[in-house]
Amino acid sequence: MKRDPDGQGISGLGYDGVLRTFDAERNVLDAVGLSPAQIREYYDGLPLPERLRTADGRNVSRWDMFHPDAENVPKKFTEEEKARILARNEEMAKRGVATCVPGKSADEGGSKA
Repeated sequence: MKRDPDGQGISGLGYDGVLRTFDAERNVLDAVGLSPAQIREYYDGLPLPERLRTADGRNVSRWDMFHPDAENVPKKFTEEEKARILARNEEMAKRGVATCVPGKSADEGGSKA
């Protein structure tokens, strides 16, 4: 899937069963409709939200994949929320728990997603 070249993007599975990648401004960069089996695999080991139990992204039109409803677009974090997440990740790192730190590559101990 296409990713944000600036490394500030995010990916998310919408309630419609479509896996999308977004840039920092939440514009859709790429999208693929997942089958029910792929949706379950995406949530491997995690509880599957009720709304996704009947989702089939293969039935979503190409237009809707690239023009999702607001509920299928990940929210943008405020600067305060980003600072809180970063502080929590740093605290967890001190305890030896691996986390994703925005802006760092996987090679540096974080994720660019």
